[in-house]
Amino acid sequence: MREDVARDAIVAYAKRLYDRGLIAGASGNVSVRLDDGSLLATPTLASLGTLRASDLVVCAADGSSFAGDRRPTSELPLHVAAYRVRPEIRCVVHTHPTHCVAWSKTGALFPLDTVGAIESLGSIGFTRYERSGTVELAGVCSDAFAHGFDTIVMERHGLSSVAEDLETAFLRTDLAEQTAHIEFVAATLGARGVPRGRGEPVVSMSDNESSPPPIVSPRRERPDVPLEDWRRAAGEHPEANAALDAFHSEYSSDAPDRERLGGHVERVRGFADVAGPFERWWLDPRVQAFVAELNATGI
Repeated sequence: MREDVARDAIVAYAKRLYDRGLIAGASGNVSVRLDDGSLLATPTLASLGTLRASDLVVCAADGSSFAGDRRPTSELPLHVAAYRVRPEIRCVVHTHPTHCVAWSKTGALFPLDTVGAIESLGSIGFTRYERSGTVELAGVCSDAFAHGFDTIVMERHGLSSVAEDLETAFLRTDLAEQTAHIEFVAATLGARGVPRGRGEPVVSMSDNESSPPPIVSPRRERPDVPLEDWRRAAGEHPEANAALDAFHSEYSSDAPDRERLGGHVERVRGFADVAGPFERWWLDPRVQAFVAELNATGI
């Protein structure tokens, strides 16, 4: 993409993001990879709703330098890392959608069982919390992108989407927020007078005896745990194997506790030999959807 075309496109899509409420204040950032490999990025401390083409900043591909008086977004390390692991993409869109961020505070991804999510959202993953603008945040996000996720929900932070064009990244961002909003409303409606015994399906109840019979929503299937593969990666490391056993015991129980499960996940991630294969499984959309459904229904 030529620089002049890219400038106009970023300004247009930045305003669409702002108008849709996917960002607020001076939050959010967008970048495009130009034909020469350099990056065109939104500036720091600027509202995406009022950007001008001249406000955008040209940066080196590795983020080491930039031209002009304005500084690029503080999340530039995330953008640089995304382009490094996904050479086919041409843009990165990072936003702070309200319902996506709210769901992220549960420690898991929202359910992905609506028609829109299944047919149009594409691959979406969840990344643990790291401080904004850090190389650590760029690392966990780029690892998710490297494993094929096009959109990621970032714990207590926001949403990032990569694509070959801004339209696709915008649509994924918009649909992810709608999906999170739908699941938030569904969980709120289900919480009114609905018994939620641990290990039981969610039941929609009515006080009116003439109403149709209750609708039972089946639980999502629990993805298998490749425990033996992880054990081979851990080798003879006793602490790593103990961490794997603790995670497997909690995950396989009749009523997994979200906080305990999260603690076991962080413990396993601390062992370098097993962290890679474990993270690939943990970020699988099927696993994240199962955990999110547990959080949403309390089972």
